Amino acid sequence: MSFLSRGLFVVCGIIVGSTCINYLSLGETVSLRWPNGRLGTAIDGKVRPACYAALISPKKDRDNPTLPFGDHRIAWRDFDRMVDMTAALHCYVVTQQNAVCEPDNRAYIVGYIGKYFAKRDAMLEIGKAYGERELRNVRDLWDNANNRAIMVALEMHIKYGRLRQSDFGWSAPEPIKAMLQKYSDAPDYCDKAHPWVAIKVPVAS
Repeated sequence: MSFLSRGLFVVCGIIVGSTCINYLSLGETVSLRWPNGRLGTAIDGKVRPACYAALISPKKDRDNPTLPFGDHRIAWRDFDRMVDMTAALHCYVVTQQNAVCEPDNRAYIVGYIGKYFAKRDAMLEIGKAYGERELRNVRDLWDNANNRAIMVALEMHIKYGRLRQSDFGWSAPEPIKAMLQKYSDAPDYCDKAHPWVAIKVPVAS
């Protein structure tokens, strides 16, 4: 086996091993990322506990998704999960705006972005199976104020180099691939002199 082949074998082993660990210990979906010095250890990210308050009563926040009126086939379990995910990701990338600049937080947020869009895609597929009207219901559900704010924030983070294609590797979610390509040469504007400090999150009432 040549030196190059051995090197590729080791790198592939690292990727497969870390993916299995993430799946078994963190419940993450499959992630095809190369080792990246910009990413720390997701389990050590401090942004998740900083956002616990956002998940205490997310349905009380009118900017989070609400079920459409009339008949629909959106399962309560799917709805509850997507409300929680919207509230969480909104906190990670909008409320805690600079959290993504810290490597452990970045690793956690990148993984969560993948979960968020995977849930969205899964619900859209279910809606599609029931026809155009139901698909429209699901699209509208994922187009509430906080969902739109998430998309604006993600583009901002990508534009200013806080998130890059290399952070996602081959598993970049489809809705942000164009952004990652558009700003592929963006320098990292994270302010290293002023590290992230968690913002207190109010509980929805």
